[in-house]
Amino acid sequence: MKSGDRAITAAALGGWGAFIAYFSMASHPQHLAKDFTYPWRAARALLAGDNPYEVIRAVGEYPFNSGLLYPLPAALVATPFAHLRPEIAGAIFVGISSALLGWAILRDCPYRLPIFVSAPFVQAAILGQWSPLLTAAALMPTLQFLAAAKPTVGLAAWIYRPSLRGIIGGLILVAAAFLVLPGWLGDWREVVGTTNRYRGPATTLLGAFLLLGVLRWRRREGRLFVAMSLIPQLPVFYDSLILWLIPSTLWRSFALSAASWVGYLAWYPSRASPLQNEIAFPWLVFTIYAPALVLLLMLPKEEAVSNESVSGAQEPASGEGEPASSK
Repeated sequence: MKSGDRAITAAALGGWGAFIAYFSMASHPQHLAKDFTYPWRAARALLAGDNPYEVIRAVGEYPFNSGLLYPLPAALVATPFAHLRPEIAGAIFVGISSALLGWAILRDCPYRLPIFVSAPFVQAAILGQWSPLLTAAALMPTLQFLAAAKPTVGLAAWIYRPSLRGIIGGLILVAAAFLVLPGWLGDWREVVGTTNRYRGPATTLLGAFLLLGVLRWRRREGRLFVAMSLIPQLPVFYDSLILWLIPSTLWRSFALSAASWVGYLAWYPSRASPLQNEIAFPWLVFTIYAPALVLLLMLPKEEAVSNESVSGAQEPASGEGEPASSK
């Protein structure tokens, strides 16, 4: 695909993400920018000269039901959106994230385009989440500095395609956060220490079988899968979006997207329940992680030799040890 056509298609995919986000946020104005409300409010607090970890407290209903669980670099990334209305800020953030993800996929692995019709993508857009942007960062090392804004999925993105520029960029963003608010790390750790809702799927008895992903440890997809299986996360769907970097053909990508909707639609009636996370967890394991594990084990044990260096140079488009076919 020519660069111009790729840019137009990526922009359309960005519009798709922005549409979902805006419709979700504008139709529920009491939820402001949904999950993006937290870094958006944190950015506004910083611009007002306040400590966001003191300003953002659990004082009411969602999205005012917890303190700031994001590290301060997330607030710095959200600063350009701080003066926009929340639903506009959230929609633009998701739109840019989706466009970058679209550009990266169209450039490197177009057979993974079904990611944009997966349940995790739709939920990430609905909630204004970071997973589309961090999935793009897994494919584009230039964006890996953004891992500092959400270190959990950000670490998995870096593990997929380690790069020195990602480490340096992330350290620069963290250093900037210390310049803005020297004591933010202690404040953040104090807030994070008050919650025990986060767990890695493979660290539970139900999901222990996911550790079979180590059988493909020599592949970047295998290392990504194991990392995501162990990294603490909420047992909901959006963070698992990065697992769409595992399917190696168009139809496998569609199959994973279809399986994700089975779990999401089964969980959806319980989304307002106090037990929504507990209800979501088995659906997440068996309709996303388990199918992704099957697709992972279908890959050769080792990926094709590439000339990619630690600096994150681009691989050939198919670069996964298999042709970019639609089998």
